[in-house]
Amino acid sequence: MSCLRYSGLVLTWLVTGCGGLAVRPPTPAAELTTPDLLATPAPPNERYFAILYGSQTTPVIPRYTHTWATMVKVTEAPGGGPPTVEAHTISWLPESLEIRSWRLWVQPGIDLELHATMKEMLRTGQRVSVWGPYETWHGLYKRFMTQKAFLDSNAVGYQAVDTIGEAARKGNGSNCFHALSDMDPLFDRRQYPLRYFGDSATLNIVRQLQERPVLIQPRRTHDWLIPALGLDRYPIVRRHYEGPYREFSPEAQLRTWESGGARRHLRP
Repeated sequence: MSCLRYSGLVLTWLVTGCGGLAVRPPTPAAELTTPDLLATPAPPNERYFAILYGSQTTPVIPRYTHTWATMVKVTEAPGGGPPTVEAHTISWLPESLEIRSWRLWVQPGIDLELHATMKEMLRTGQRVSVWGPYETWHGLYKRFMTQKAFLDSNAVGYQAVDTIGEAARKGNGSNCFHALSDMDPLFDRRQYPLRYFGDSATLNIVRQLQERPVLIQPRRTHDWLIPALGLDRYPIVRRHYEGPYREFSPEAQLRTWESGGARRHLRP
């Protein structure tokens, strides 16, 4: 085997096979339990929606790819007036906005606002794909907002390949993909390997949401939120998930939580 090919195989293993060995940042979002979330019901006038984005160049260049998400809270107004729409985005990037794929130490990160993210991805020639908006339960909203607060507290920095180097040793850094997936209470980063990036990374997260009982009417998208959030001003590509799905219910959430106990116990 040539040295070049051997080096390529080693690098591939480092990126895709070390997720279970890397130290995951200690986000409190992953410690929220389903029974506790179900025990605190949402206000009856609130609904929650998830929108997921993937961007990449053509052809795909890893440093010009991104995965991010927006959680929307819609509060119905008394007397049937217009609802209040609040959008919260997790879009984790280096503060410099310059992604260096093989920089093996953590640098300052920034949680970029939705429209700033859209403009930056388009500025660098990336096509932006969008999944959703999907309606979801209040537990996912709570978990998302807890993760966002953790990132915004500067508790962690940014590292593009976070399964090796400083981030893997210390649990003090994350890339855009894992900034979202680290809130998952059931699976560690082995379920979210870095062979995925851009559209494929986002699709992996969409698949996790669809195949667990997280979304309400998972096949339905609430398209009125696209213009309400100003996303119709951008040349986005709407994507539709066609794989298996499970409908949300409190009972299904509890069953999933209970069946995932062994995985939580084994998680680093």
